[in-house]
Amino acid sequence: MAGRKKKRYSMRGKMITVNMGIMLGALLLCGSIFVFSVFFIISDYIHHDMDFFLTATADGMESGLSYLEKVIYALRDSETVMGYMEKSRNGRLTEEECRTLEAAFSRAVDISSPENLGNVQMPAALEISLADSRGDFVSTGYYAMPTSEKETGARVFREVFRAFEKESAESGAGYFYQEREDGLFLAFPLYDGLMDRAGTVLFKLNKEALEKRMEELTANYPGAFWVLCDRTGKSLDGGNQEAFWNTAGAERETFEEYRYEPFRMETGGRDYRAYRKLLPMDLQVFLGIPENHAMMLMYSSVRIYVLLIAVITGCGCLFLLVLIYRLTKPIEEITDKLQAVKEGNFETKLPAYDSREFNEISEVFNEMTAYVNNLIKEVYEKQISIKEMELKFLQTQMNPHFMFNVLNTLSLQAKMDGNEELFRMISTFSQLIQAKIYRSGEEKVTLGQELSYVEYYLYLQSYRFGERLSYEIAVSEEKLKEQYIPKLCIQLIVENAVVHGLEPKVDNGFVKVSVYRQEGCICIDTVDDGVGFGADGEVALPLEKREKDSAHNHVGLGNVHHMIQLMYGEAYGVTVFSSPGRGSTVRIRIPEDQGEPEKSEEEWQKKESG
Repeated sequence: MAGRKKKRYSMRGKMITVNMGIMLGALLLCGSIFVFSVFFIISDYIHHDMDFFLTATADGMESGLSYLEKVIYALRDSETVMGYMEKSRNGRLTEEECRTLEAAFSRAVDISSPENLGNVQMPAALEISLADSRGDFVSTGYYAMPTSEKETGARVFREVFRAFEKESAESGAGYFYQEREDGLFLAFPLYDGLMDRAGTVLFKLNKEALEKRMEELTANYPGAFWVLCDRTGKSLDGGNQEAFWNTAGAERETFEEYRYEPFRMETGGRDYRAYRKLLPMDLQVFLGIPENHAMMLMYSSVRIYVLLIAVITGCGCLFLLVLIYRLTKPIEEITDKLQAVKEGNFETKLPAYDSREFNEISEVFNEMTAYVNNLIKEVYEKQISIKEMELKFLQTQMNPHFMFNVLNTLSLQAKMDGNEELFRMISTFSQLIQAKIYRSGEEKVTLGQELSYVEYYLYLQSYRFGERLSYEIAVSEEKLKEQYIPKLCIQLIVENAVVHGLEPKVDNGFVKVSVYRQEGCICIDTVDDGVGFGADGEVALPLEKREKDSAHNHVGLGNVHHMIQLMYGEAYGVTVFSSPGRGSTVRIRIPEDQGEPEKSEEEWQKKESG
């Protein structure tokens, strides 16, 4: 168990999971709040619209039946009608009086008036009759009828009149409604100014017109009901009446309580938005719309918002996936580059990123690989460069021809003079050989030691060239001699000045080595008045190798420049200034270096003797 490898998770997967959870949670919460807010707001509007529709429908029924009430008032206000009705109490009217009464009755009723048609353009009352106390009556109808239909209608009106008289005598009813196969009939007493009964008005109502007024209710709201009743609750007409009468007794008391405004009720196991309206002629209408229609309307209204939230959520998830993929893509690149570094490719680089954090990682990574690569190159290339310089020097300067000339010079001088100069030459040559050979493992020496090597070299060359060569070594501060410098770098440049600058010159030559401090750095100028480099002004390094003189070339300048840059950086190195025919100046620029002290001359002597 202790050795089990810990399971690692993908940062990209973790980011997707966490951000998806946060986003979906926030969207669902906000979406739910929004949908429920819209739901409740729309719910109020929908219920308000349903209530308005119920009241408007009931008002339409009221406007259609108000015509019947107006007929009663018009007959009561007609002096002709009321006069003949009073006269009929004392005996039957003559035919002339009957015709006069019928004409006055038709004018008062005005059965073709717009009030009878209503907004459905169908008459609420098809026929209207006025009966006296003996049952004689006059009639008028909306449609013209043949005599046979008139006689049939008169017979039906007499039957309704007798039924009303009978019920009125038995129960004292003030009105009478009767539904027959050929229509809905209403009998209503007509009173005079003294509230004495003068006659009876009989109406044949048009059930088709009543149902037409309710057609919009049943068409727009399937399952809705409407019931037309008298004040006692007797049903006269309606649609889907079973839904209402399933709760017959219990809900009537509820209707009495909520008479003038729509309300919610349960009937037949369903919830309804119900409304009761009192109508003229002692009628009332009950209307109801199933509540599920409100839910359906609310759902259809909210559905677009739900779909919109779903689309936004989907787009948000897709956008988040793409965003996280793009944000985490640099991690894959960094991983690949680290793997390349692991395999030894230190020249690999990361690109620049738009993200500040990843761009900082890229810059640090690139700096790190460049630094590591530079260190590797410094370790190997610096050693190689030093070895190549030493080998080149030994191959070019310490070749047999050079050694032969030096030894001949020493031998001739010993034979001719036999003085101390011979000893000095031999001693100088010996020390120069020590610097070149026995200190080959050291990279740096003090500036004082390096200048002594230069002086050894120039002293020996002065014997070769005689009066043709003169030299000077100047140091601005004695403390500068304690600074460290790459071994033989000045000697190589002085050698270059002698071999390439002064040796081709016919006249005498002069070489000066100046050491001074400038802007926190150490500068070593080697100035000669030789032939120059063939170019005027600053000369770029490395110089081109001359094939015709492979033994003496300017490769040493390039090697010194490269070695200094490897040790100290590209801000330092060698700069060459040339003036053809007048000489050249080679400047070495290095930082102050307090490096490890070198071995003393005695230690080298011991090493040599050992």
